[in-house]
Amino acid sequence: MKLFGKILVTVAAIAFVACGGPAEEQRAPEQLSEQAQMVRANLEQFANIAIPADISHLSEREVKLLEKLVEAGRLCDQIFWKQSSHDAIAVRDSLKKIATQEANTYLEYVRINYGPYDVLNENARFVGDGPSRRPLTGGFYPEDLTKEEFEDYIAKNPKDKEAFESQYTVIVREDGKLQAVPYHEYYPEAKLLADKLDEAAELADNPSLKKYLKLRAQAVRTDDYYASDVAWMDIDNSNIDVVIGPIENYQDELYNYKTAHEAVVMVKDIEASKELDMFKAQIPEFQNRLPYDKKYIEPVKTEKEILQIVNVVYFGGDCQKGTKTIAAALPNDPKVHETKGGKKSMYKNMMEAKFKTIVVPIANVIISPELRKYVDSKAFTSFVTLHEVSHTLGRGFVYGKKDLTVRKALQERYSSIEEAKADILSMYNHKTLLELGKVDEEYIKKSIVTYIAGLYRSLRFGTNSAHGQANLIQLNFLRSNGAIIHNADGTFGYDKDKFFKVVADLANLILTTQAEGDYKKAGEIIEQYGKANDEIKSTVEKLKAIPRDINTTYKY
Repeated sequence: MKLFGKILVTVAAIAFVACGGPAEEQRAPEQLSEQAQMVRANLEQFANIAIPADISHLSEREVKLLEKLVEAGRLCDQIFWKQSSHDAIAVRDSLKKIATQEANTYLEYVRINYGPYDVLNENARFVGDGPSRRPLTGGFYPEDLTKEEFEDYIAKNPKDKEAFESQYTVIVREDGKLQAVPYHEYYPEAKLLADKLDEAAELADNPSLKKYLKLRAQAVRTDDYYASDVAWMDIDNSNIDVVIGPIENYQDELYNYKTAHEAVVMVKDIEASKELDMFKAQIPEFQNRLPYDKKYIEPVKTEKEILQIVNVVYFGGDCQKGTKTIAAALPNDPKVHETKGGKKSMYKNMMEAKFKTIVVPIANVIISPELRKYVDSKAFTSFVTLHEVSHTLGRGFVYGKKDLTVRKALQERYSSIEEAKADILSMYNHKTLLELGKVDEEYIKKSIVTYIAGLYRSLRFGTNSAHGQANLIQLNFLRSNGAIIHNADGTFGYDKDKFFKVVADLANLILTTQAEGDYKKAGEIIEQYGKANDEIKSTVEKLKAIPRDINTTYKY
């Protein structure tokens, strides 16, 4: 699906205009080329929003700690520029040297995308010479590396398999030979990041947060993150929390092995978090009621499951690139989940910004007029919360293969399938809450209508986004099986009698695929359902005046 035209223009060409070519080719500063006008239009698809965060309840030392964590986060941001693509920094810095409105337009969009590849346009290149789309390798492997070369090397050098498939190594080619270089050796910023985390630890009066920061600093120096992940789960009674380091695998489109650096500095909303206790209490029921073969179901640990509502103070790196994150379920390590559970963080100020700016306007265009009153901010928050809870459900390891994670089995197909699982189980778990008497029919109606509007919010991220493709899978499956109805006037409703049965069918398909580690079936699901048909393209066209995401700034 191509929602914007591909834009190709060389940095050299921009420099030629800036430095002065023939008089007839020079343009007044306020005039943009056709290509730059298209980039400007793409920029307008991101609503500029300053994200507020109330920190008035923090002590003076806690504010200083926040500032130190933001400093550490900026180092993660620097590392991520290298991970986003091999040419991201070169293009950015070249544009900085050109003092024209046109160059500034490209530079703004490069900063949003962390490079010259358009996140909302299937990663098509929009400025500079180079590949027409972002290489699958990102900045983690040689740009021209193929799966065949990678796997052939491992077959011939089995002793290097663990290092090559590690989440924390960069693959380089030196003198024609592939090598795996640990993150802490490859990125000079790693030492600075570790030092900054140690400095932050000195400002932390909360013992559990102090312990985590010290262990995280050690992890950055060694690329061994297990102990710090466990310590992160043990943070208790702290007003401040932070996600920092190499976290998600989305940027590695070749194998989904390598983790990208990010930083989320956040302040907890203690009172709002208490409202999530009901969801936490139902996690065992959610797991036991999963709609697939009961042989796959394992007990889920809830004694250490943490659900929290927070306000974001700073985003840096992976979570700031292109479409912005509104929640997270971490750590990703299944071994940590086995022993400690997981932490689900809902980013309140980010969710509120997206709901008001994007979800409500979408609903006012595509939802049946009589259903629009059911679009609800609380239902949106509940969906996101249950999405994050649902990342914990199902299996982390393939059935019968204790050492093979689902992530590794499904490789580059994992992220889209996992996001689709979390979404569809969020809706299925609403049905469970209804059956348990925790919510009423009115709330279910709000949840379904808000969910349908939300599908179109996220699928506009494009198929290169795991979340975008996941939403295409859901919409196509639910539409083709009659759960979502397309009205004669072009708006959407749903079939009350079919909706949750079809939701259960899709959940079964995805959960079973993960449990079996079925790489082929995952590909079939993506191929059959993960594409935009004419109906979807036509509906997306109606939404072109509505921002596709937000371009955020923060106080620090």
